[in-house]
Amino acid sequence: MTSSCEEPTEVVLVRQRASAAPGAVAVVRLLAGLPPHWACAWAVGGDRITLRVGAPAPGAAEAVTTVVAGSAPPGWAVPR
Repeated sequence: MTSSCEEPTEVVLVRQRASAAPGAVAVVRLLAGLPPHWACAWAVGGDRITLRVGAPAPGAAEAVTTVVAGSAPPGWAVPR
């Protein structure tokens, strides 16, 4: 990844169903669905996943949130 990346975007997902995959499994599935050139850091805690995603494009924050929300494993969602 290049240094031209804008400030990372933080996106939080929360577990919506008790039957959803555990956080550690969900974050692996989620990361697999993101573009490979995005730099990611994450924290998993109980029923919450926090991602910090850096995408190398101006105004990428909205795109990051849209892609993460669309890639969320079943039973996990970005709160509205």
